[in-house]
Amino acid sequence: MKKKFPIITKKVILFIVLADLTLCFLMFATSYVAYNRHFRAQYDTTVRQICSAARECLNPDDFAKYKMNPVPDETYEKVRSTLQAIVDKFDLNVIYVSTVEAPDYTHIFYFYDPVNDKMNWEAYPLGFTEDYVEPGFNLSTKKVFEGGATIVRHTIKTRSGSHITAQMPVFNSAGKIVAVIGAQKNIQEFVNARRSFIRFVVLTALFLTTAFAMIFATYFNELFIKPILFITYETDRFASYSGSPSKDLLEGTTRDELGTLARSVYKMEESVASNIELLTRMTTETALALASAIDAKDKYTHGHSTRVADYSLSIAHASGKSAAECRDIYLAALLHDVGKIGIPSSIINKPGKLTDEEFQVIKTHPVIGRQILTNISQTPHIADGAYYHHERYDGKGYPEGLSGRNIPDIGRIIAVADAYDAMTSNRSYRDTLSQDIVRREIENGVGTQFDPEYARVMLVLIDKDIDYRMREN
Repeated sequence: MKKKFPIITKKVILFIVLADLTLCFLMFATSYVAYNRHFRAQYDTTVRQICSAARECLNPDDFAKYKMNPVPDETYEKVRSTLQAIVDKFDLNVIYVSTVEAPDYTHIFYFYDPVNDKMNWEAYPLGFTEDYVEPGFNLSTKKVFEGGATIVRHTIKTRSGSHITAQMPVFNSAGKIVAVIGAQKNIQEFVNARRSFIRFVVLTALFLTTAFAMIFATYFNELFIKPILFITYETDRFASYSGSPSKDLLEGTTRDELGTLARSVYKMEESVASNIELLTRMTTETALALASAIDAKDKYTHGHSTRVADYSLSIAHASGKSAAECRDIYLAALLHDVGKIGIPSSIINKPGKLTDEEFQVIKTHPVIGRQILTNISQTPHIADGAYYHHERYDGKGYPEGLSGRNIPDIGRIIAVADAYDAMTSNRSYRDTLSQDIVRREIENGVGTQFDPEYARVMLVLIDKDIDYRMREN
């Protein structure tokens, strides 16, 4: 099994990430709106509380004196110091106290503004009447003066930036509104806090999304995908005839639905394997019987087809052929001489040298063999063994005169095995050749009579056969 996540797991990861991002976006939007509302409400409350605190230090009954005689006295300076302390403590932009008079509804007694060369807080001259003539500002001041309302503007802009502003009425001893106190706090603090909040939410969401996706994907992959891929791999392996059902299907799965599926697949493969084994045995036994019948027609080649089949199977195994290919090669080799059924026995069993005419008749047995075996549609390659096993790699063989890799694999393998058995069997005109002579003949035929790859495999098999067992007994 590959260590990488399979495609389906990657798709699940992608789906989870998209779902998480969507969920995180919704959560972020909801929390962002709630955060904005909460922060603004808290901010507004803070500014109102500042105005209330500042109002406590005022003596509204002195305001008339300031209007008639705008000269700062000890009381005035004390109030101004108190207001300046409030400004410093709460990092305010502006704090002011003004009466409301026509036509501009503004007459300021206390006003601190940071905009000057040194950026220090300084008071405007007592009785200043020329500031904030902007209609919206003055109109809100009038509303406070006339109705006692508290006005909070979230985005008021002044020469020193954008601010949150609160205004509250100031009452004299008679309970009459005689002035308005206002405070402005720079909104940048709110902006910075919001940015920090956004950064925190985004980073947290990304971290949680990534962690959740990886943990869930790993869990999903281990619990579901790997068992499914294992079952798929086993069915593919079994379908290619690569062995018996794997008992890992019973041992490596859980008791859930996947385990039930794995056990069902195992039972199915076991049943199929049993049927395949039975059919294979029947096919092999039938082919062996037919091969025996063929060999029985030639009194000089008893057991030839069986030996050629064994040698061909050994070459196929050593060449790395699959189990299904080896099975087809073995059956094809068993029946490679089936065409001899159509050759007169007088020619097959002739003790002496064949005439040219008789040899031409012998050369027809591959064609007859293919005609017989072509009707076996389930294993069409069997006919190739009968038809092509007398072709030569250099193109000088028969019946087609094909060369090189134009000759089917089965034909090239059986050609080597057939020639080897011919040299290691008794004939009417000679005894079995020695192993050294046989090896030399095979080696001399590499690239001319035989396929180089399969001939060299045969040479390796010969070298391993120290006791010279691969021959007719």
